[in-house]
Amino acid sequence: MSVVAAVCLGLALMTACYALLSREARTTADRLAHIAGTDGLGSAAPGLRDRVVRPLAGGFVEAATALLPGRLGRVIEARLAAAGQPMTPGTFLVLMVVGPLASVLLTMPLLAGASTGGPLLVLACGALGVASPLVWLSGRVTRNQRALDRALPDVLDLVVVSVEAGLGLEGAFERIIERGQGPLVDEIRHVLVDMNLGLGRRRALQSLASRTGVPSIGVLVTALLQAEQTGMGIAQVLRVQADHLRIQRRQRAEEQAMKAPLKMLFPLVFFIFPSLFVVVLGPPVLELMRTLKDG
Repeated sequence: MSVVAAVCLGLALMTACYALLSREARTTADRLAHIAGTDGLGSAAPGLRDRVVRPLAGGFVEAATALLPGRLGRVIEARLAAAGQPMTPGTFLVLMVVGPLASVLLTMPLLAGASTGGPLLVLACGALGVASPLVWLSGRVTRNQRALDRALPDVLDLVVVSVEAGLGLEGAFERIIERGQGPLVDEIRHVLVDMNLGLGRRRALQSLASRTGVPSIGVLVTALLQAEQTGMGIAQVLRVQADHLRIQRRQRAEEQAMKAPLKMLFPLVFFIFPSLFVVVLGPPVLELMRTLKDG
């Protein structure tokens, strides 16, 4: 296989990856907007992406979902839920297959003439293709959990104000959804959807704690469930939790501030100090060299 063919195949696989990263199906709002953009009779011809790319990607995803083992599927689904559900488990599995395949196909022609080390480099590129989606997912989970942890004290303050004003917990959640946005608001919306579908408050809150994997949310859910069992006022529990989370956020900020000098040491030693030495000692050294040469 020539290099040009390998590059073309790699670009095709990357295009498939892009299609799989997008939503597998349009939402109702997208479909209505698409219909509104036509002449009312649906005469607008669909594009290449709608006619070819989306059905092909959907077929890959369905096949991968059918072949996915149950335990592995649950693990991937839990990690994707902690990351904010950017895609389905089947899509992620397809990416784990397409990534190493594209890496191997792109590197094999380039390493065909290598006498030694070629197969090892091909295997290394394949391993890199497998690890890339996992690294991306791990980073996505970390960023999502940090965003949830940062937004929790402010959102909880709004919940406390709403509950103290006479609203129930569900009403306070609805008020947060109406006026807020972000990953935590999306999780609260998920809780309300679960409750509207018949899941009890206890199960919905426990699902929130297990789905996000954020310790502060787990502590809050535990406190709410204990308050519900013992008959304590939810407003008082939420107020205590809000104060506790605010103290924790201030302590984390102080901890990061104390770590800042240590983190600045590496760039100071290896980047700033050498440049400073060149600027300060460069002219005297050049002058000394010129004087020694003239003498």
